[in-house]
Amino acid sequence: MKVGKSMRELREGNELKTFFDPRLIKAIGHPVRAHILAVLNERIASGREIGEELGADVSSFYHHIELLEELDCIERVESRPRRGAKEHFFHAKQSVFLDDEAWREIPESLKNDVAATALQRLLDDAMLSLKAGSFNARDDRHASWTPASFDLQGWEETRDLMGQTLSRLGAIQKAAALRLARGATPQIKATVGILTFETAGDA
Repeated sequence: MKVGKSMRELREGNELKTFFDPRLIKAIGHPVRAHILAVLNERIASGREIGEELGADVSSFYHHIELLEELDCIERVESRPRRGAKEHFFHAKQSVFLDDEAWREIPESLKNDVAATALQRLLDDAMLSLKAGSFNARDDRHASWTPASFDLQGWEETRDLMGQTLSRLGAIQKAAALRLARGATPQIKATVGILTFETAGDA
């Protein structure tokens, strides 16, 4: 007599709780796929270009690109003839970030860890840029820190502005990636950070 459901039955029946899209979990479940997805969230690239950056032959990891396409995480945006074959260029279909709804679903016990990871990556990028001398290489670079006090309405308006900025940034990034894929403009690699949070005490 069968006592209970197997783990496979629970997974296939979508009965297990999760706060991330299962496709995303599978997509980043391998470090190579996580790297590919991170690159394609930044810009349009081909498997060959990613392989050259990694110092690896594209044939050794192309199945990961195919799986990401199958999971609907990336899309093919262009194909170019190359040495008797076609070189395919991809871009992430949607930037990987947590919107307000997804953030509310994350258990309280994990929110600090998720936020700390994001902050650490931002700080790492900034420190590497400073050490390399690229942080102030452009006169039009922006870096600001703005302590402020709001009432509830002001806080909500600021929060909405940050969300609109993030959405607009995604559209700008996608349009720029398409121009870069056509070789119409030189590439400027950049990091953009958006932070709005309640300050601790009188800090």
